[in-house]
Amino acid sequence: MGAWQLVPAWRRHAGAGRAADPRNLQIRGRMMKPITATTALLFFALSAGTVHSEEWTPAWAASPEAVWSSEFDFPTGLPDSIAGQTIRQPLTLAWGGDSLRITLSNSYGTKPLPVDEAMIALGGKAAALEGQELPILFGGKSEVTIPPGARITSDPVALPVEAGQRISVTLSYGEGAVAEDFHWDARETGFVLDEDQIDAEITARVTLSDVLTDRPADMVVVAIGDSITDGNGAALNEDVRWPDFLSRRLAPEGVAVINAGISGGRLLSNGMGESILARIDRDAFAVPGVDAVVLLIGTNDIAWPGSSFAPDETPMTLERLQAGIAAVSAKSKARDMRLIVGTVPPFRGALPGTPMAATYWTAGKDALRREFNDWLRKTDLVDGLVDFDAVLRDPDDASRLKPAYDSGDRLHPSAAGNEAMAAAISLELLEGEPR
Repeated sequence: MGAWQLVPAWRRHAGAGRAADPRNLQIRGRMMKPITATTALLFFALSAGTVHSEEWTPAWAASPEAVWSSEFDFPTGLPDSIAGQTIRQPLTLAWGGDSLRITLSNSYGTKPLPVDEAMIALGGKAAALEGQELPILFGGKSEVTIPPGARITSDPVALPVEAGQRISVTLSYGEGAVAEDFHWDARETGFVLDEDQIDAEITARVTLSDVLTDRPADMVVVAIGDSITDGNGAALNEDVRWPDFLSRRLAPEGVAVINAGISGGRLLSNGMGESILARIDRDAFAVPGVDAVVLLIGTNDIAWPGSSFAPDETPMTLERLQAGIAAVSAKSKARDMRLIVGTVPPFRGALPGTPMAATYWTAGKDALRREFNDWLRKTDLVDGLVDFDAVLRDPDDASRLKPAYDSGDRLHPSAAGNEAMAAAISLELLEGEPR
């Protein structure tokens, strides 16, 4: 993060969107990040973790996870094969700029992943307007092969965008390409194309993990957690996850909000992705320019043991959850990072009509959830707290979601619930200082 200092208001940033005027010097109400001297752009980054210039700001993310086998309870949402396929992935940016980079991930791959071509275009439709797509290059070349366990960041592409802008990234895969790296719960429809015609639709992200822009933000916030943050239960293609609502509210204030949720995620153990303890460095603390992390986790740690997800797993304890938060806290303090935690929302009656309904929630699990929340409200291990439990619970039954905030599965919030969650997060809480 580094020291904070006063800077001229004419620096182009966030909501400015106007020509720079060196004569218009004023002090902003909020401290802004120092600006480094202009340096040569980093045109090609290749590593197990991605290297970026300090002046590149995250505008979108989808945390990678390993593709699971067909024996798992949920289908992957990917095509049977990506070899020789062209896949277009629409998305909504949380931040604007004049140039973009994308990051492609083969983090969990066991073999090289060939990408023959990458293109980018404005708009989120399946078919880009003819002549409107721009090529994405990697070290000046249109094709790139991503080694096993690596991620690669592209050269800059000149494409002016604003926060809330819809874009599409299209990847054409080489022969022999295998998807071992994906993001399961995209909350967005992607398209497998054949001559720019839709051949199939997919519901997962594949290979694409980050978009960055060249416009500095006053503040970068990463929301990380499980399916409640990832957006399960939210309507597809509508950007109604709680980080989406938060992003739309704070972008005009100079804040870029990135979603690093993974459905099925847990604090202590691997779930449908790696545990928070295993991935928070990569997906949150190492994000370029990050200032604050909002962590909502614990539902699956509490609910999975004894359910069909983990039938033989030892029941969770308060002491283990406390130790997990302490470990995350130590990581955040070592990075000089502001850590905000959320209380765990209620989930009585979760997943009705499924084999998990009888075991996912129990009175004992709810008692542990309440104990954990009470501890979170008091602990000094974190820098701030947002009481999602208080926001979402039914005033007539604190073990259940408020009906208006229930997506229908009694576990994940509705769009109204997600909006209420975002409204509970103030800029003052994120900054840690009065405005």
